[in-house]
Amino acid sequence: MFHTTGGSVTCEAAIFDCDGLLLDTAVAWERAFHATAAELGFALTGAHLAALAGSSVDTGARRIAGWAGGAEQAGRARTTLRSVLSASLRAAPPPVLPGVTNLLGELHTRLPLAVASNAPADILADVLTGAGLLTAFSAVLSAEDAGRPKPAPDVYLAACRRLGAEPRRAVALEDSFAGATAAQEAGLSLVVATTDDWPGRTPLPWPRAGRPVLYVTGLAHDAVLGHILGAEAGERRHIA
Repeated sequence: MFHTTGGSVTCEAAIFDCDGLLLDTAVAWERAFHATAAELGFALTGAHLAALAGSSVDTGARRIAGWAGGAEQAGRARTTLRSVLSASLRAAPPPVLPGVTNLLGELHTRLPLAVASNAPADILADVLTGAGLLTAFSAVLSAEDAGRPKPAPDVYLAACRRLGAEPRRAVALEDSFAGATAAQEAGLSLVVATTDDWPGRTPLPWPRAGRPVLYVTGLAHDAVLGHILGAEAGERRHIA
């Protein structure tokens, strides 16, 4: 999968999601979701897990509690979800996904970079440090600290402020519908990296106001660097 909509982009900053984009944390999140549901006497299906993709701890806990028939148990669900997620990530540090290290190496001396994630701030810092990625970023922001979680735009707007970049001159890199929606609402251009078919099932209403989007199957795709750096990337490839 590789196509673009909406024309070219001029980037002054790049802002990355973390889970499922930089690091393969899917197993840890799924284990935490299942454990939380089991704590409430409920069993998740594949459809439930799909609906939880990209959720924050708070959003995931509230959804699971609602499915289990007791919204009043959201606090208990939140405690379990956060605890199991943290323990799972400590026990089995998540691997860096293909293309990430090379892309960050190309970008971090040219553009200010940030992470904008729904993950809790302490867990986010731990996994990025453990993966050796933290130093590539000028800022790391959790939606828990920035305001509402994705799909609200709060964490992307906060990241742009932290980097001193206008949203229309920043690009978001995402793998989930919730994250892509948040970036869109914040006014950023977008790279969607996913092997799932959700862009076809529930396509984003892009381009909005001329903001472009690139769809690829992963950050290792050659088109990603060119989409972000534009002519500069093309010149670099020609010289190389």
